[in-house]
This record gives sequence, structure tokens and C-alpha cells, in this order.
Amino acid sequence: MSSSPPRSPAPPVRRFEGAKTTTAIPARDRHVLDALIVASLDPAVRAIAPADSLTISLDGLPVQHVPDFRLQTDGQEIIVDVYRPSRAKAARTRFEAVAQALASQGIAYECREPTPIHGSPLVMNARSVWGCRHASVAAADQVAVLALLRQRSPLPLAEVAQVVRAGDPVSSILALVCRDLVEADLAAGPLGPDTPIRRRRLPPQSRDVASARPGAPNGGN
Repeated sequence: MSSSPPRSPAPPVRRFEGAKTTTAIPARDRHVLDALIVASLDPAVRAIAPADSLTISLDGLPVQHVPDFRLQTDGQEIIVDVYRPSRAKAARTRFEAVAQALASQGIAYECREPTPIHGSPLVMNARSVWGCRHASVAAADQVAVLALLRQRSPLPLAEVAQVVRAGDPVSSILALVCRDLVEADLAAGPLGPDTPIRRRRLPPQSRDVASARPGAPNGGN
């Protein structure tokens, strides 16, 4: 009978879902989860999806690599890995092989360092906003917020919250940010009453369709 201690079970893998995902995305650690949250709240990102496995060559041997996720912006698809600098240095050969394999397919690749928590408000702001994603928003309040931002945008968070009549006004606005209906500037400073909130900008093709409609106003914002 073996006297070796039992192995600890592997920590569960978080699975990320949001307004920009069509399926759950595995997040192997907190850094990847933060990166997914930030991407979901980034107006430049249109869609987030799991990345496909690819075969790379290391020391002449085929190796499978699964990047952390795939981003779709208005003009580009980007495959992303998130690694701490120390680990990225040790695995530099692997990441260079991944970049080369994807470049041969015409696909952009980025090995990103985790966004710092200290010295930048982005991650803490994103976590705070994401914590409101399940807040209930009355249909009338959603319409009122979108109508206000259609007339004037951007506006301070505190001012936009004044049109919300049900539930917690600030949580309602932040829930709409999580649902990709409005945008918040989370990099300018700590989340607060002056945080800019703006109407969600349409992708170029949607702006073209909207501007072609009879009676449509000029401009996409």
C-alpha cells in the first residue's frame, strides 16, 4: 500500500461568459479572467471567443498550444495569451513559435502581460463594474438611459444615473455597460460620479446601414 500523500485536486477552471461571448471561455487563472473582463468592457472589442488549438514546433517536435482567447475588433482578429513576465521569459521560445505559426495564417498574436492592479485604475474599475452585471434594469430605465445618451454623449455617471427610477441607479448603469449597451471610460481615473458614460458606438458596417436609412441623423455617435 502506497504511503504517499493523496494529490490535491486541481483548482477548478473558471469559465467566463459575457455580452460579447457566444460560448463560455476557460480562464486558467485570475490574470486571464481580468483580461477577459477588461476586454468585455473595452469599446474597441466587438467579440470574444475561445482560441483554437494549434500545432507548433519546439526543438523539432510537434506541440499543441491553446492560446487563452480570441478578440475581434472592428478591423482585426487577435489571438491572445496572458502570462506574467517571469513565465513569459521562460516560455519565450513557445510564444515565438505561436506567433510564427499564426503569422503564417495572417492572424495577429499578442502575448500580454497582466494589466497591473496598482498604478492603474483599469483592473479595479473593471472588477467593480463587472460585479454589477447581474443587476436588474427595468425596461423603462434602459430606454430612458439610451434616449438620454442619444441626445448628449458622453455624460458623467452621476448625471446618467438620475434618469433611473427603479433599483440602484449606479448599478443599473454599470449593468448596461456589462451588457454592451453603453460605454464607460474605465482607464481615465477611479470609478466615480464623473466617470464618462457614452452611447455605444456602432461598428462601421452598422453605421453605414444606419446612415443610409431615410431620415437618419448624421454621425454614428
